[in-house]
Amino acid sequence: MAKKERPKADEAKPAEFDMTPMIDVTFQLIIFFLIANDLSKKEIVDLQLPQALHSIQDQDVAGEERRVIINLERPKQDPPEKIPTVTVKGQVLEREKLKLYLRQEADKKREGGPGSPSAVFVLIRADRRAPWVHVQYVMQVLADQNIAMYKLQFATTKSADGKSARPQ
Repeated sequence: MAKKERPKADEAKPAEFDMTPMIDVTFQLIIFFLIANDLSKKEIVDLQLPQALHSIQDQDVAGEERRVIINLERPKQDPPEKIPTVTVKGQVLEREKLKLYLRQEADKKREGGPGSPSAVFVLIRADRRAPWVHVQYVMQVLADQNIAMYKLQFATTKSADGKSARPQ
């Protein structure tokens, strides 16, 4: 029987690097970013936004953590008095739940003591086919003395060619 030669003590094996933990961490990071990206898109509902004659691009990145996005979808039935679907953070809210939610959000960022205005920005995204009376209702809720959110923005779109819409 042939004996295997043992490596001499002074001959060192090349060092091996185990890549398994690094691959595991990489896959965990990929999964985390995919999930985080999916959750951030739930705030925005696919709507046909109205076209604006004049608009200013929103540049306030610092206010993102203080922004509430309210989506008003067009009613599914024809009568204009039908209440549109109000969606906030991926949840459909009835009128009373909307008031309660907005009050809680306003209380988190009061500029002064109780009863003072809130520093929360509100972005209203209304479908262009939704009756204006529903947007007015949301604005009235925001103006309620218990809520007092006065920093409003409206989401609009430009025409397909990228220019502002022209009156017809």
